Amino acid sequence: MDYPIFVHACARCADNCEIAGAPRYFLLWSGQLYSIANTPKTEEKLVLYVDMNLLEFQRKYSDEEACLQAIFASRWPRGYVCPYCGHNDGHRVHTRRSMQCCLCRKQSSITAGTIFEQSHIPLTVWFLMIFFVAQDKGGGSAMKFSKQLGMCRNTASFMLRKIRSALSARDETLTLAGFIEFDEALFGSRSKSKRVGKPPSTGKKYVLVLVENEGVRAGNLVMKVVDSPMYEDLKPVVAEKVESDPPGQWMVADGWGSHHVALELGHKLRMGHIPNDLQDKVLRCVSLAVSHARRFFKGTYHHYCKKYLQMFLDEFCYRWNRRHLEMQLASHAIVACAFQKPYRRRVPKAA
Repeated sequence: MDYPIFVHACARCADNCEIAGAPRYFLLWSGQLYSIANTPKTEEKLVLYVDMNLLEFQRKYSDEEACLQAIFASRWPRGYVCPYCGHNDGHRVHTRRSMQCCLCRKQSSITAGTIFEQSHIPLTVWFLMIFFVAQDKGGGSAMKFSKQLGMCRNTASFMLRKIRSALSARDETLTLAGFIEFDEALFGSRSKSKRVGKPPSTGKKYVLVLVENEGVRAGNLVMKVVDSPMYEDLKPVVAEKVESDPPGQWMVADGWGSHHVALELGHKLRMGHIPNDLQDKVLRCVSLAVSHARRFFKGTYHHYCKKYLQMFLDEFCYRWNRRHLEMQLASHAIVACAFQKPYRRRVPKAA
């Protein structure tokens, strides 16, 4: 009977690399030599979310290598996994931002498949912008960051779109449960037309607002741009964002007829006419969320393109849903950016 024999070899001798990492072991069994992956032990915790103020953040991510290590730890918290063959061992190639698999010998960039892919902007600048976007309740405009970080406005705008796409993706699977308030709100500037009798929705966007009421405070928030407050536009949003397993969530709304969509989806609904002076009491959480969102737009952007309204709302909801983790928001945002697929510019089709 053959017994397994463990053969020790250092990383330098085994892989002929330039880094002497943790020792590796090879299993010799029945004439076959098997490599046993051994991820180097570190003193860092697997929990990537830590409390940091601005000074601590700048000290921790003061150079490119520290930022690269943070991206690596976010993507592979338990050790490198080759995207080509799935092998769970590899070593760093110090001449570039790459890891090389010990089995197939292929190299893959640490920033590949993230929003940092093929970016010529230093990672320290990326991380600083991520910190300000995550920590500042007012977010930040492209013009503001272009002045603070010393870049052109178009570059700052494209970086912000990448970061916002990462933040939006983190809440895509979020669902609400329990006691939920929902209503529609109008976002947009005042109409320049002075024609009498013009409806208030002219030139504005409808936004469906759903927020959990947790008694003394508001819970998670979802804000989605819809074409109209009609039944066919509200149903897919309510079906996607309200927990249906199990169904039967308690929902509160005003007397608008389209709100019966909650009953059709199996939820419990309390609705009726709400006078204007009682809106802030009956739908307290919805009114609070809408007022904060409007203040966010007015104070940060002053004027904004309605085309990107949903992206701005997603950024606002991301901070709202994690406001109890205020000092950890930057860490959460870095992990979100490390998992987000590259954001591509839309190239117009040739005529």
